Amino acid sequence: MKIKYILTAVILGASISSCHDLSLEPKGMLGEKELFGNEFGVKKYLTGLYMYLPIEDFNYYARSGNSNETGYRAGNYWEAGKFSLGNMSGEFVNTWMKVNNDGFGYWPYDRIRDVNLFINNFPNYRDDFEEATYNSLLGEAHFIRAFLYFGLAKRYGGIPVITEVQDPLGDPEVLQVPRAKEYDTWKFIHDDLQFAIDNMKETSEAGRANKYVAAALMSRTMLYAGTIAKYTHYLGFEANQEAAQQGFAGIDPSKANEFFQYSYDAGKLIDNSGRYSLYTKNYPDKALNFANLFLDASSTENIFIKEFDKNAPNDTRLRHSYDAMMCPQPDMSRDVGAQSYPSLDLMRLYDFPDITDAEGKPIRFDRRGDIKNGMEPRMRGSMYFDGDELRGHTFSIQRGLYKTFPWAATYAGNGDNTAPANIDENRILGYQRGDTYNYNGAAIRVNGEHGLFESWGGENNPITGAFVRKYIDVNLPTNECGFYMSGQHWIVFRLGEIYLNMAEACYELGKKDEAFDYIEKIRERAGCKVTRPADDMSDLSAVYGYPIDANLQFIRDERYRELAFENHRWWDIRRWRVADRVLSNWIPRVLMCYYVLDEGKYIYLDEHERWNQSWTANKNCYYEGIPQGEINKNPNLLPKNPLR
Repeated sequence: MKIKYILTAVILGASISSCHDLSLEPKGMLGEKELFGNEFGVKKYLTGLYMYLPIEDFNYYARSGNSNETGYRAGNYWEAGKFSLGNMSGEFVNTWMKVNNDGFGYWPYDRIRDVNLFINNFPNYRDDFEEATYNSLLGEAHFIRAFLYFGLAKRYGGIPVITEVQDPLGDPEVLQVPRAKEYDTWKFIHDDLQFAIDNMKETSEAGRANKYVAAALMSRTMLYAGTIAKYTHYLGFEANQEAAQQGFAGIDPSKANEFFQYSYDAGKLIDNSGRYSLYTKNYPDKALNFANLFLDASSTENIFIKEFDKNAPNDTRLRHSYDAMMCPQPDMSRDVGAQSYPSLDLMRLYDFPDITDAEGKPIRFDRRGDIKNGMEPRMRGSMYFDGDELRGHTFSIQRGLYKTFPWAATYAGNGDNTAPANIDENRILGYQRGDTYNYNGAAIRVNGEHGLFESWGGENNPITGAFVRKYIDVNLPTNECGFYMSGQHWIVFRLGEIYLNMAEACYELGKKDEAFDYIEKIRERAGCKVTRPADDMSDLSAVYGYPIDANLQFIRDERYRELAFENHRWWDIRRWRVADRVLSNWIPRVLMCYYVLDEGKYIYLDEHERWNQSWTANKNCYYEGIPQGEINKNPNLLPKNPLR
């Protein structure tokens, strides 16, 4: 299904002279009966609410651009590529965004009021609808409300659960609704979604949710709740944090399987429907197939997409700038150029070729692009490497030259200038596009056409050695690849995620073989060398701070591989309660290519990102602070969340 926001102009009033009858209904005004008393009016009303669903897409900021913006409505939304969740979690690397432990004060109770108004008053018009239509529309409203509450719960834990339309001039004791326990908050989301699943139709027109979209949201939200219940107590907040002690931040671990079962059941409903299948349209080329999955709006894998339109009016958030912010300028982008690049840490989680031999020496390549020969197809479908083509140009990515390199790769250190291989002018780096070095009378190009340039910052300069491919619109000409000129859709839910949700829920419920069945489906489509992982019960508790075996970690890593750049990773490491370990003074690794002059060969080295930036998530990231302005209005929002 597609979300296509419909812009509706509503005439709010007309001029009135003193001699007119003021008891007349204002013309052009849509009242409740006009909206709720017919299907067209209801859909019009709900369309306005879809605009505010907390979907973290191309235009989403992981932090606000300034103090009066939120991540969903940022002003200069062309800059979203600089401040994405991918940059925060370390999937992308750039020079602008690292970890934001604090959030941006998401608090959509104005929209919750709007949906509550509909849910409360729509029953007054029940006789105006066929039963199935009435039930489905009411179910759709419950889906929207659940989605809004999900955006709150994953940030704050227990929050006020409000289901009635409050009178803003009413008794403060009524208006100051206290926080619900975190368990009750997630259970409320479950109940809303179960109502939606039970009442919505199986199909819907473009732009609307249906039974299976609600089930997809159930699959995701209940997996969140299950892991929060199982792993939060290992953080030790109950010892001295009042919100945890009172159940507002954390859930009794005994409730974890309840939520895992809800997630599993929702996934089964989708899988058994027979309506969706993993995308295989471009077989046998599995790299192209995976790349095209994100460009084909008719994909059999899509459960729910948010549709953009590059021809829509500007400042409507119906356009985005993803291509301009991910592709190098001037060859493949007309504005600014790439801002974010995939880390080598992520690359190494895929089937990745060796870059050193048994002695630790860099492997020699005849051409830079030969390194791609050993890469997993899914990885190549997610990232661009040297030798790949886009918009009539070939990627050329190189950092510099070595006069000679007879040593092990460790002699190059982490790429710093004081490493033994890099001193005495043995390493030559390029500072600008087109720099050359005179070697035996020949001018040798130092770096590639698309980087890396030592005198440049992170903008339009591939500081990790690769570019992002996932979601890039290959049919967009370079002269149309600019700010607010992209219109490819964003996939909100797809079957690949549902299979990964089910694999994780299965394993947590003790269904190991079934968990691996779902992983195998994903890995076979990905073109992995091994499609079904070996059973590995190795204890990784020393790494993560709680009991976890290598099987479960493999399932978690498979999420990272499959869902890279889809804005899942930050929330995953948060809900697993491992962000403060995974991103503890974490310095990203990068893949740097050099040409060895005395051999006429290329080598690849594993280095630190050249500014040695580090990412650090603190334990306070697991629960964002409820906005202080809201606490000032409602003291029942206390106690504050842990470490806040």
